[in-house]
Amino acid sequence: MKNFIQYCAGLLLLLTCISCSKKEKQNCLLVPAALILPGFNFQVVDKTSGADLFFGVQPTYTLNDIKVVFKNASNKVDSLAPPQKINTGSVEYFHYIIPGNHAIDTCFIKIKNLKTDTVISTLETIKGECSSSISVIRIQVNKDAPFKYSNGSIVSIRK
Repeated sequence: MKNFIQYCAGLLLLLTCISCSKKEKQNCLLVPAALILPGFNFQVVDKTSGADLFFGVQPTYTLNDIKVVFKNASNKVDSLAPPQKINTGSVEYFHYIIPGNHAIDTCFIKIKNLKTDTVISTLETIKGECSSSISVIRIQVNKDAPFKYSNGSIVSIRK
């Protein structure tokens, strides 16, 4: 098993190196595509005041009150409780990393005794000069209209 893991790591590094042409090689960073995982940022806010329900001045909920349910890479139901928390120093929010390799992902965000939210993410392979990566390009929350998602933006889920 150890040899297999070393073989896969070596093959990934070799493929990453080969992916750049000689001319482009000077400008390319060697970052294995497996380290760039698709995902999206979100926060849960009060639908009337816009106050953050988890990271506001007087939060209504704690990190123990949220869970994200999804299908993992093996197509089995799995969950994260809580999802990854990001703190930039000026803003706090959650980050959900999308498991597996598929064009559309559906996850369910469950908060304590509130109605479960459904988030549908559309993914696309983005090709760059040296490599390609999978990115979230569109998000739909519940039955709202889908909207374009830009990497780094924060989706507001209103409760």
